[in-house]
Amino acid sequence: MSTASNFSDNESNFSDLDQFENQEESINAISETIAGLLEQLSNNVYQYEVHVQYIQTLRKSALFDELKEAREMMHSIFPLSEEMWHEWIEDESRIASTKEEKQRVIQLYSKAVQDYLSINLWKEYVSYIVQEYKNGLNEMELENESECTITLDQVRKIFDEANRETCYYITESHQIWDAYKDFEVEILEASPRDEQQNIRVKKMYESRLKIPHATVDKTFSDYSSFITKYDNFNYENVMIETNKYVSETKGKYYERDQYENALTASNNPLDKFMDYIDFEKKQKKPVVNAIRTLYERAIANYYFDNTLWENYMLFLLEKYLIDKKVSISILIKTAERSVRNCPWSGDLWGHYIRILEKNFSSPEEIVNIYNRALSIGMLKNNIDDLIKVIISNVDYERRKILAYKGPISQENGSSLVNLLEEGIKLVKETFQIDDPYYRLEKYLIEIETLIKNLSKARQIWNELCKNHRNESEFWIRYADWEKAVGNLDDVRKVYKRASQQNTDWPERIFDAWEHFEHQYGTVDNFELAVIFIKKQMTIVAQRRERAALEEAKNAQSEGLSQVVPAMQVAEDNKSLEAIDSISSEQYSDTKKRKPEDEQQMEELPVAKRNKAQQFEKPKRDREFATIIVSNLPFDVKEGELKTIFHECGKIKEIRFLVDTVNAQKTAYIEFNEKESVPAALTKDKKRIDDQEICVYRISERILYVTNFPPSIDIEELFKKYGEILSVRKPSTKHKTNRVFCYVEFKERNSAQAALEMNGRELEPGKKIVVMISNPLLKKERSAPIQTEVYVRNLPSNVEQNELKSLFQTYGPVTFVRIPMTNDNKCKGFAFVEFENKAHAKASLALNSTEFKGCVLNVTLSEINRNQIQKEGKINEREKNKISKRRQEGFKESEKRSKTVAFTKLPKDTTEESIRNMLSQKFKDEAISKITMSHDRCAYVEFEHIEDAGKAALHFNKYKLENTIISAVIRSDLPSTLAELAVQRDDKPAKMTMVPRRLIAPSSKLGTKRGPGKIGIGSSSKKGQLVKSTKDSNSFTENQDDETKDENNSKKSNDYFRNIFYNSSNS
Repeated sequence: MSTASNFSDNESNFSDLDQFENQEESINAISETIAGLLEQLSNNVYQYEVHVQYIQTLRKSALFDELKEAREMMHSIFPLSEEMWHEWIEDESRIASTKEEKQRVIQLYSKAVQDYLSINLWKEYVSYIVQEYKNGLNEMELENESECTITLDQVRKIFDEANRETCYYITESHQIWDAYKDFEVEILEASPRDEQQNIRVKKMYESRLKIPHATVDKTFSDYSSFITKYDNFNYENVMIETNKYVSETKGKYYERDQYENALTASNNPLDKFMDYIDFEKKQKKPVVNAIRTLYERAIANYYFDNTLWENYMLFLLEKYLIDKKVSISILIKTAERSVRNCPWSGDLWGHYIRILEKNFSSPEEIVNIYNRALSIGMLKNNIDDLIKVIISNVDYERRKILAYKGPISQENGSSLVNLLEEGIKLVKETFQIDDPYYRLEKYLIEIETLIKNLSKARQIWNELCKNHRNESEFWIRYADWEKAVGNLDDVRKVYKRASQQNTDWPERIFDAWEHFEHQYGTVDNFELAVIFIKKQMTIVAQRRERAALEEAKNAQSEGLSQVVPAMQVAEDNKSLEAIDSISSEQYSDTKKRKPEDEQQMEELPVAKRNKAQQFEKPKRDREFATIIVSNLPFDVKEGELKTIFHECGKIKEIRFLVDTVNAQKTAYIEFNEKESVPAALTKDKKRIDDQEICVYRISERILYVTNFPPSIDIEELFKKYGEILSVRKPSTKHKTNRVFCYVEFKERNSAQAALEMNGRELEPGKKIVVMISNPLLKKERSAPIQTEVYVRNLPSNVEQNELKSLFQTYGPVTFVRIPMTNDNKCKGFAFVEFENKAHAKASLALNSTEFKGCVLNVTLSEINRNQIQKEGKINEREKNKISKRRQEGFKESEKRSKTVAFTKLPKDTTEESIRNMLSQKFKDEAISKITMSHDRCAYVEFEHIEDAGKAALHFNKYKLENTIISAVIRSDLPSTLAELAVQRDDKPAKMTMVPRRLIAPSSKLGTKRGPGKIGIGSSSKKGQLVKSTKDSNSFTENQDDETKDENNSKKSNDYFRNIFYNSSNS
């Protein structure tokens, strides 16, 4: 027994020893983890996730003092989530026993409700202070408030703040107000004769009943009981007066209830918040605090969205500067919160610096904010944001000099020069590239000019020439500067130097030089300039022809097969389009070709035959010859637009659409010929007065809508997607059954958003069709095939299901179409389609039978058998694939619009690194899918189109692992050889006809050639491109009748002309 006992004791000792060793190992592991996290933070304190992990580790280890310091350190840099605040306050309140410790808990609550709008935190806050106030009163029998943790005045002050911040949160604010009311009523019940307290509670009710909220009926009922108890003598008069504004309050609540329901039903998406905010802004008398509350609610869900913060800041600034309804203290607090949430936004830092300047803050405080913006390091990911912050700081310094030291001179301007030079150096060191818009350099040139240091300014211009010598706009600016400082001979030198460069728009330089000589030159000056310009124009034409020939050779050697994968076109695209061609042209019952026409076509040479097979020219070219130019400066003049677009072709008319409310201007530019449009589209992204314009076809914001009930209000149906300029319906003079229309939106984004209506069932069995308008590719009516029967002599009251039941006894019916009159009655005939030809023939047995009192006439739908024998039977399986593809066309288009292509990524970039980059701006649920591709590319599909747009805007020119990446919406990706060449890293573009920035259209693509000479075709008119016959290397989504020449294995010069035209037309 003794031996067994000793063995048991030893075993117990060993077990305790193992447990001790395990605990020691666990403690060591935790200590190592804490040390590692602390080291990471010491290297870079701006790591949000590391802070969170550090705090969680300390909390699990019960290291309270270190935990307290860690939380304070994190909160000094970042806002904390509601959950983190709840944990912090819970930990502090659990051990708070002294007056000082409880006041610290109150201080934590005060900080917590400043980060984000949270009903839960406010509710806990007011509940805590009420409880502490009551505890203090209970402990002090003499009710000596000086010994309490919190006084009555302090409680009321906190309640007032809570009510002010939450009262317009109409679905949840009652939780705060009810607690406030109960607190005050309890005080009144303790002293019923206290007249002041009676008035206080009564005013609370009156104020509350004027604000829309979910429990307005309960509040009114409680007020009725209150008046009965404390002012029953005046009950009738008080309640009659109260009922007047309560009715109005209820109406306001019901107007807003639909927006609240939309938020609840769809889990608070940002676009629903913005709709709600727009509604509040459009009220006759907008309530600033109601709009602020909505912005705060949106921010609580989308705190990393810098665009949302930017909109919020602009709203507050407008109310501060114009309406004086927002205090400077609110501006300062909101600006501080915005940069704590989105420290990568240069716009938000700029607002913060300017708001502090408005507040007459000390120079030291503003300098500290500037240094803080730079030290965080998050501005190093985007060159634009960094430059915006630098410019904001220089602006402040410039205004300070003007305010206190007078005009900028050599004596006081050195500080501005130093700031700009430091900024230029910082940008170069950070991004290893120069600013493509040389904004800091332009600013520095202006300052050097003001302080009369012209040699230094000219030196900067010459240094900029190294990187911008190919940009015509750069040379124009340089010449304008020389003209402004009065050196006319130097202006000529600049123009001459510019004319000799291979610029993106040489004609722009030539015109500017001629215009200058008209104004300032002598006869000799002018003639010499014209002579020099003519020589340079010849050189430019030769250069363009060489480039075109080189591109043609490249196209021939590479082959079009390499383009198809880059455009994500299906492998079977050619066969599909070939069958499309058969169905739309060869089996058309609306545009049949005469036999003699076919014979003439066969006799034509290949090139001319291709040209003859183009789409038929529309009767009206206005929509094809018109472009839209948006995002124009509000003061832009017609002459400025003519200067930019006159090289593209002859302008017929320029019309402006002016939005005075939003200070926006949009131009419609109609050319004489539609061939001018491709060249005009190259002006997209050009800058006018440092404002980037958008150029696009007019058809991009026009919808073609059909197959809808005649009684429906089209404008009412589509107005939710954006402002509608017009709804055009066909004339009903001859045909009253033409149910289609064109809906023109003010913005093309609205038209894209409205595509979601496509396929929606507005009536049982009737799905609306919504497409972007493109009459050139309109679907021609296809001829019937032998699976379809034509039924005549039908009664007017026949139903679709009745006809289907009648015919499906002979085989499965796939489709029944009954043309209807405006009053929804059958026109007397219908089409019934079966699964196969045998069933269709079997159904002919119904011919001459009686149906609902009418004798039916049933025949096979007619078809041109000669063409079938000539071209061969259509493969039904392939035909179904086409039909399915067309149905999915809009889904694919929408998918591409929601997908962002990230290119020029660092080598070995993984999906995880892409997710980490996107996490700073988007939540995980905003991202649908990430697809990694070869050639350093990644495709990110978002749940919403607007998120894709924000990602493309934010992450373009973003610095990822010391590499500047590109981001572009996938639907905007290049689809031509020329554009693809521009984006290849290892192969710079040789074709200069379609440059991105201020690109002139080629004046001549080729010269007329004689026998035996090498050339690419006949000359085109100035400012136009050679017309294409077929688009042989692009896939047009959502259109029906695209044709291709598949038979010519030998490539003619017309073939290459097609390629060049397609390049410019994409």
